Amino acid sequence: MERPSDDNQLKLENKKLGRELKRLRKDNEMLRKANDQSLRTLAYIQKDSARQAFYNNQMLRTSPYILILSDDTLQTVMVSDVFFEYNDKFDRDKMMKGVPIEEALDGILETADLQILMDKCRMAVKGRPIQSYLTSSTINDVKTDWKISVRRMISSGKVVGLNIMFVDMTDIMDALEQAKAADRAKTNFLANMSHEIRTPMNAINGMAEFILRDSSDEKARHNASMIRSACKTLITIINDILDFSKIEAGKPDIIEDVYETASLFADVATMIRIRLQDRPVELVMNIDENLPRVLYGDEIRLKQVLINLLGNAVKFTNKGYIELKVGFEKKSEEYCELQVDVKDTGIGIREEDMKNIFSSFTQVDTKKNRQVEGSGLGLAISRNLIEAMGGHITLQSVYGEGTTFSFTVMSGVKDWSPVGKIDESSNTIKDETFRVSFHAKGTRVLVVDDNEMNLEVTEGILSPYGIEVVKAVSGAEAMIRFPEGRYDIVFMDHMMPVMDGVEAMDKLRSMPGGRDTVMIALTANVLSGVESEYRNMGFDDYLAKPIEPEDMEEILKKYLPADRIQPVDPVTVKSAEAQSSVEISGSLADLIDEKTGLKYCMGSSSLFRKMLGAFVATEKSGQLDALYSNKDWEGYRIAIHSVKSASLNIGAMALHEEAKAIESAVRDNRISVIDEKHAGFIEKYRHLISVIDADLKASRQ
Repeated sequence: MERPSDDNQLKLENKKLGRELKRLRKDNEMLRKANDQSLRTLAYIQKDSARQAFYNNQMLRTSPYILILSDDTLQTVMVSDVFFEYNDKFDRDKMMKGVPIEEALDGILETADLQILMDKCRMAVKGRPIQSYLTSSTINDVKTDWKISVRRMISSGKVVGLNIMFVDMTDIMDALEQAKAADRAKTNFLANMSHEIRTPMNAINGMAEFILRDSSDEKARHNASMIRSACKTLITIINDILDFSKIEAGKPDIIEDVYETASLFADVATMIRIRLQDRPVELVMNIDENLPRVLYGDEIRLKQVLINLLGNAVKFTNKGYIELKVGFEKKSEEYCELQVDVKDTGIGIREEDMKNIFSSFTQVDTKKNRQVEGSGLGLAISRNLIEAMGGHITLQSVYGEGTTFSFTVMSGVKDWSPVGKIDESSNTIKDETFRVSFHAKGTRVLVVDDNEMNLEVTEGILSPYGIEVVKAVSGAEAMIRFPEGRYDIVFMDHMMPVMDGVEAMDKLRSMPGGRDTVMIALTANVLSGVESEYRNMGFDDYLAKPIEPEDMEEILKKYLPADRIQPVDPVTVKSAEAQSSVEISGSLADLIDEKTGLKYCMGSSSLFRKMLGAFVATEKSGQLDALYSNKDWEGYRIAIHSVKSASLNIGAMALHEEAKAIESAVRDNRISVIDEKHAGFIEKYRHLISVIDADLKASRQ
């Protein structure tokens, strides 16, 4: 009875086993497939690892930088091939087995720099990020500049090693140094250019002042006033061009003051009409007659912009007209907006060039304008100045027909009375002759300058105050003059040969009384920061060349004792001397060119006579002989340079040219030329001195 039950049980078990076997076969197939996938993945990983190892190896072999991979104990793991160019004490296998970084880099970095790097590496291992830095080393007498980077290698949030990279920056640093050198050269060039340009400007401005002060000829005074006005404007323009940092920064100084509207536009018109004298171009002045009579703003900067824009129109207009149109809009009881248009019928500007028209050193359409001179700074400066005054400039142009520049600037108003019609052609320049406001008798000053004309101009500015002026043409001569008596002020030129003004000032300071004497620098260097620079050098103050009488008076008021200042009523001193020709003897006329001498004396016969006297008084023939005998060529060069300049100032052209040739020979160390020319030059020099001396004595009888 139980057998059927057993059979059923077996059948059930067989079915279970069959199902389990199917499941096992299915699982086995899945395992097989998983195993195949694992094998394929492993093969891929192995292939990718080999690929990664290949590229990592290639990176280390081809990298232009020193790469050092280390573990967290600062032992090397891998290095780039470049490493072995700087350190061949270890091979690749040794470096991969592990070498302390400090040993690996010994010889690549100097001891102190290596310790700095190791300190940074130890900080990096502790988890601190390290900034890249610059250092240098000398290997086999070759200096190398390095940029060193220390990067952490992190796994699971833990620093497991470092990547140290050395980038050779030598070429870049050399290029940077060259750029800095070029910038220094630019600064030196601008300073020297300032000196060279402002030296003759000093004479022009000073002589114009003398004519205004001394002349009774109204026409001469009118012309001198125009010269001085133009001179001041030109000096301002020179200042802005030379102070290149201000142009680049676009932040020129704006100095506001009260000025008369009529005077501004009359001055501008006069200057532009002079430039149009030989052209069939008309200057049209369209000035609103209701324009306020007296404004408050930077007259010099506004004049500079107008001259730039009108001057630009003159350059590119060969026929037709140039129009200056000026209107205004009242903004409040104290302010108005000036609205200015400068229109011309010139060649115009192409549309594609308009975007570059205000760029520095850019002149568009250069093929067509090849004959037009200019640096390309005028419009760039104008835009900077207008924006600095809170204004805006725009441009409209039709190529071949003409151009219009328009700008607006805000201006203060001091007098709303209408200016009326401005007739610049009959404009009577207001009497702007500077008059001294005090006397300072008993005052004694020393003026040191290697330029004879500058000495004369400075003396001329100081003479109306009743001041005794002692002159020295070099720092060495100043050291001789200084102990001769008490000086209230020493005016010291900065740029002088051999002993410059700073060295001379230091030496005078060390002499008895030097610490208590006011020292004022005379400088043609007007670059940024010059005021603090001279005070840091040890000067009490400075005066810029050309010397303005107003600035000189302010210096005198500031530094002279109060009891020395004796106020006077301003009066115009009229000169009784003619400003024309000079009567000289026939023998002297054969040796000097009167016209040249007068030119360098700005047409002043009295100053020319004074210069002739100074030429005799400062004779250097004995000094030249002594220097020649002692073969002191540097001293000889300075002395011959002085004679060369002095000869030119009085029109002794033959002597000037010979002195110039000898100076060139000294500079080039051509001693044979000096030997050949010295004796003959001294003979001619002494002959000229004797003839001038005789002529001066005869004129005094």
